[in-house]
Amino acid sequence: MPLLMNNELARRENGRIELRPGPVRVRWNLDDLVTADGHKLHCAFTCSMTALADPSERRMLEEVFLGRGQAVTTEAVVAHFAPALRAAAGKVAGRHTAAEWVESELKQPMVEALRDAAKSIAFSAGLEILPPFDVAFESPSFRSQKVEEMERTLAERRVAGQVEHFERASKLLKQFRELREAAPELAPADVLRQISPADQGLMLQTLLLAAGKSQSSSCLWAVAGNSLIKIDGRATPATMEMVALPLTLGPLRSVQPARVDGKEVLLVGARSGVIVYDPESKGTQEYADASIDSPLGFSRAITWDGQIWGCHGDAGVVAWKFGEFAAPSRVIRPTELRGANNPPPLPPSMPSPQTGASISIRTSGIRNLTMLDERRLILSVGHSLTIVSKDGTRTNVAMPADSEVIALFVDGARAVVVQEDGTVSLLDRASLAPVAQQRRSGRVTAAALLPWLGSNRLLLASDSGVVYCVGLDDEVVTTYLSSHRGLRTLAAAADLVAGVSSDRQRIVLWNSWDGKKPLAELSVAGAAKHRVGDIEFA
Repeated sequence: MPLLMNNELARRENGRIELRPGPVRVRWNLDDLVTADGHKLHCAFTCSMTALADPSERRMLEEVFLGRGQAVTTEAVVAHFAPALRAAAGKVAGRHTAAEWVESELKQPMVEALRDAAKSIAFSAGLEILPPFDVAFESPSFRSQKVEEMERTLAERRVAGQVEHFERASKLLKQFRELREAAPELAPADVLRQISPADQGLMLQTLLLAAGKSQSSSCLWAVAGNSLIKIDGRATPATMEMVALPLTLGPLRSVQPARVDGKEVLLVGARSGVIVYDPESKGTQEYADASIDSPLGFSRAITWDGQIWGCHGDAGVVAWKFGEFAAPSRVIRPTELRGANNPPPLPPSMPSPQTGASISIRTSGIRNLTMLDERRLILSVGHSLTIVSKDGTRTNVAMPADSEVIALFVDGARAVVVQEDGTVSLLDRASLAPVAQQRRSGRVTAAALLPWLGSNRLLLASDSGVVYCVGLDDEVVTTYLSSHRGLRTLAAAADLVAGVSSDRQRIVLWNSWDGKKPLAELSVAGAAKHRVGDIEFA
């Protein structure tokens, strides 16, 4: 019978001993050796081995290995040699440290000790050990120690970097305050420009941190289906409280803070009207427009001229006098707002995951209703603006880009208009004459104002997923990052920034001063069984 080539050195057949024609490599794993500095050491020793053909050597081989079996296997050889090799390795291991064995080229002392011990045993067993001889070392305890030391060093560097960052930020903040005190008439952006360009980004983050820490954020409110949701983004983890509103006016579309009869309330836009919700008393008032038959909803509601005003993609602009709930006092229908060259785009509807009922999330070009001043309202209609005056006159203002207006804000003495292609226009609030225009990003899916030291910065959610924080009067740009692309809605307070994911199922939160990663993500659709219509801090 032929030798088993993989692991046999010799075999006894019919009274004769057949030897393997060439040497075979044999390996010993010698564990739990102890180094001079007390670490456990693992040593792997490898050499070649062959059975000797001399008759006397064959007899010794037979006596040692063939008393109980018919073959001399490498496993049997390893077991026979192991005690002596372990003893020899143990003596040598204690002469050097783990670092010397593992990290240096120190091998020869161990090779010599193991080779000599193996030769002695082989001499009395009819075997011969042959080169090449090799050893390899590993020390789990030493490696663990090195990892701990590396982590400790990195932690120390991190702390040192944070201390250095804090010291530098403190100096910049002191410099900023000194400049403000020396020239109080300067706006924060004007002061920021006086700082070295290399330090402006850090200065901005420091000022956002200082402002955010000094002001606890208002609650974040969201609407989904027929639920108004109160979100505490500062809790750990962030919490959601569901408030069920009446179903009379249909699914909810928007939420906006306002003052009614001297109280801080929420104006909640629904499919066929506006609900006034008092967070303190939890009471509601419903302002209805029974003539509305549409899958859309009121995308924004405000108070102006002693009335509640709302804009609706299919209903146009609707107003109710305070306390007169049954019917609007004034209606400006879409045909009166849109010109012949500005037809409404078709609105996609948003089916409810639970009921299948739908409400269109994106209005058909009539949105962004805002109080321009005591005499005028302003809203966007497609890619242009419409001014509504108290006397009923309406004025259209064309925008430079042929791209839909997605956001409209009033910031001090100017109006800020954001269009879908990324064009940001600043208009004089009184005359609506252009003041400045620029492209601050690529395609924009949502925008919001971020309060900052008595002024505002502009947040732009890009199609790529990055939320850009840009200055209206400076060139400093910071970013808020997440795994979500094309956020549908943005909202901001001094210390928190919030966005709604493109599928409207999740709300993403960031600290206003740290955009590297989200502070939290909330699965609102999972809790409310409907997707998010709108968010706002109040």
